[in-house]
Order: sequence, then structure tokens, then C-alpha cells
Amino acid sequence: MPHSSDNRSRSHVSTAFIRSNDVFISYSRKDKAFVETLEVAFRQASRDPWIDWDDIRKGEDWWQSIQRGIEQADTFVFILSPDSVASEVCRDEVEYATQCHKRFLPLVRREGFEMSRLHPSISRHNWLFFRETDDFKAAFQELLTALDTDLDYVHAHTRLLVRSHEWQTKGCDRSYLLRGTDLIEAQQWLTQGLNKEPRPTEGQVSYINASLEAKAARLKARQQAKWVVVLTTVLANLAFVSGGLYWLYTCVTDIAMDQAEETMRDTLTGAITGIDGDEFAALAALELPPDQDNPSDNPLYQRHQAWLQTINRIAPSALPVTYIPGANADEVLIIGDIAREGDVLGSLDPSYAYNFRELKSPDWQMLDGLQEISLNFDPYVDETGTWIAIYGPIENAAGEMVGAMELEYNAAYVEDIQGYIRSVISKACLIAAIWLAISSWLILRATRPPQEH
Repeated sequence: MPHSSDNRSRSHVSTAFIRSNDVFISYSRKDKAFVETLEVAFRQASRDPWIDWDDIRKGEDWWQSIQRGIEQADTFVFILSPDSVASEVCRDEVEYATQCHKRFLPLVRREGFEMSRLHPSISRHNWLFFRETDDFKAAFQELLTALDTDLDYVHAHTRLLVRSHEWQTKGCDRSYLLRGTDLIEAQQWLTQGLNKEPRPTEGQVSYINASLEAKAARLKARQQAKWVVVLTTVLANLAFVSGGLYWLYTCVTDIAMDQAEETMRDTLTGAITGIDGDEFAALAALELPPDQDNPSDNPLYQRHQAWLQTINRIAPSALPVTYIPGANADEVLIIGDIAREGDVLGSLDPSYAYNFRELKSPDWQMLDGLQEISLNFDPYVDETGTWIAIYGPIENAAGEMVGAMELEYNAAYVEDIQGYIRSVISKACLIAAIWLAISSWLILRATRPPQEH
């Protein structure tokens, strides 16, 4: 657009509706005659350019109008000439179009400008030449072809830019978010935008993500409403004795298993707390001679194995093992093993113990234990028995992971808990049956009509 002054006031973008345009034309006043010719050609081609002499409404803030014009246009056309390159306001328009991730089409009208003063958004795009010596019709046809490239994608970019700005200026009002087909198409457009120009803006991405989050919240609310209906039905069915007792058994079992898991977690946390991470790292780094299985004479090793024995004495059902990551992602090296010394209950055969820094192929829970507490409640079988386990990371004083600990429990530990629960529930079933029989008899007597004498 022409600029008689480059120092006009700026204000925030207005939310008033403006119809969309095919292009926004940024130019210097000295190129106005050419722009008038270009406008005529655009309108003859049924295209709608945004130009300041047509599209700034009476009484409207000048910079607000420019911002809206850029936002509402599919393509930003910049008329390249020494005067437009030197114009600060032209550069402001280019900068705002860059912030909006607009598609740029620079048109060279007059050469002689300084390349070093070009905005990067202008210099990195291909230029079309509309100099006086060039064929205007051929160049204009090339311009139309460029405008029609990925037209649907560019239209969507413009539409979502306007809607995201409107949403932001309305204080992120949820009623302005996308829904239904609009949201589905916006998701598809965002996926396409990973490999296309112009790229989605941060505002557009935030707008689409907010719409998706709102959709998820609505779906969650509907799901919760459905669960209320389901729960009501379940509670009604629990009126039947058999259903009620089965539900009670399930709940008590879950509670007991949660308590067992909590106990395992507490034991693991306490066990790891007793390990000096820096000492452990130093121990794990020891290299043994080829003829030695364990560094039995090393004080670090002795203290470490002693602590594993202490853990086992405090929690006899817990069998501790420590390890570090191996050279490969699917390997670990065993550092400490309670089986080398024998456990309190005498359930371990030392011949099955891992040697110091012996390689082991772990399951995924064991690998996860190097990063966070990981529980394996699915019994697994090895040559020593059937086990469940919990794993957790060992950290040094700097909070860095230097290894992990595994606590193995015999699977009978879980089976004993379940057996105890079944015994308690069986007694509860008997008591409930007796109570139901008595209460039913009392209700029958209370509701029976008076006998005639």
C-alpha cells in the first residue's frame, strides 16, 4: 500500500468481520500506477485484491485495517522496487505477514534496490518479474498459476488464521472453538501443514489443540454420564445376593492387592534409600580379573551385599538384586544378588546366583525400572520358581540414575493373599445368607396381614 508517512499509531487487531481476499498488495506510492493496472487485471480474472484505496473503511484505524487485510488475504503480494524496499511501513507489513505465516509472492517492478535491505521472507521466495520490459500478460498468467497452487490449503490457512485471532481476542471463549466437520478438516489441514507452505502459526496450532481438548472434555462428560447410568444399573443388580457378594469379593481382592503393591513399593523405596548411589556407581564400575567371579574382598561390595541381606531380614519375602544398564539397550549387568549369600528363608540355591556384572536379558519391566518404579504382577517362571517382581531406579547425589534394584517375591505371596480373601468372603457369604434368611423372615412376618381368630 502507499505510504506518505511511516510513523502512524498502532493498535490491537480488531475482531470486526472482513470478507476474505485473494491477495493483499503491499507497495510504495511511486508504484501506484502499476498497482492500479494490476488491480484491473485481478478483477477481470474474478480475483479480489485487498488495496488500501478500496478496503479501508471510513473512520477505521489504519493499522488495524492493514492487519485485518493481511489476515484475511490468502497470499501476500509485495511489489518490489527501491522505494518499497526502503519503506519502513512496507517492512512492517511484511513482518506482520511473516508472523501470520502468509504465502509470499514478490513481484519485481523496478530494480535497483539494495539486496541487503530485503526482508528474509521476500528474499527467500521466488520472484515474478513485472518490469516495464516484461510481458505483462504472460507474467500475470504465471502469477495466477502461483495463486491457484494448493488453493484449498491456503484458503484453509486464511480461514483458520482469522478464526484463531477472533478466538484469542475474545479471551479464548470456548464458543468460538471448532466443532464437528470444521474440527476434522482442521486436523487434516494441520497434518498437511507439516510439509507445506505456508506453515501453520502457533496461534492456529493452539486454536486447533484447544478445540480438540474441548471435544475431549465433551466426550469425557458424555462418557461420565453413561457411566452414571451403568453404575446405577450395577448398583441395582447388586441387590441380588449373589451379585452383591461377588462384587464384595472383587473389591476386597483389589484392596488387598493394592495393599500388597503398596507394601512392595514401600519396601523397594526403603531398600533403595539405604543405598549410596555414588558408592554403587563406583562398585558397578569395578572390573574383575578373568579368574574372579565376585569382588568379595572389596569393601564396597561387602557393604552392598550386607545391605541386601539386611533388606531380606527386614522383609524375608523380598529377594533383592541390583543391576545397571548393559552395553546394548536390551541387556543389564547384575551387580548385587542376595542369592550369593543365601536368603533368610533358605529358599534360594546359591548355585543359581548371578555373578558380579553377569549379563542378563531382562523383561521390559526390568528395563523400565531403570527410569521409574515398575511392577510385574504377572507371575513368571525360571529355574528357581514362580515369581512376581518390582523394580526402581538407584540415583546418585546429583539425582542421576546409576542403576536399579529388583525385589523378587515368590508368587505364592499373591496366592496366599487371594486364598485368605476367599476364606474371609466365604465366611461373609455364610453370615450374609443367614442374615438375609432372618431379615426375609422378619419382613414376611411384618408385611403379613393379621390373622383372623
